[in-house]
Amino acid sequence: MEKFEKKIIENNVLSEVYCNRCGKLIYSDSLKQKVDYIKVIKEWGYFSNKDMETHSFELCEECYDSLIKTFKFQPTISKK
Repeated sequence: MEKFEKKIIENNVLSEVYCNRCGKLIYSDSLKQKVDYIKVIKEWGYFSNKDMETHSFELCEECYDSLIKTFKFQPTISKK
């Protein structure tokens, strides 16, 4: 879940990100330590029960790892 802060000079600025699954704070503009997380955005189409809806969520790395362990087929992983 992204939390934005309004700034007078700038437009909305991302101030905090919380993991949608566990609720852990995974990003804060005031944190010294930065951690990576996954952001998923899905725009649902005509062939779903969520037609014209956009869903988004953020997961910390630990919750992502737990989630993919439940997959029948693991994600494809490649290195840059």
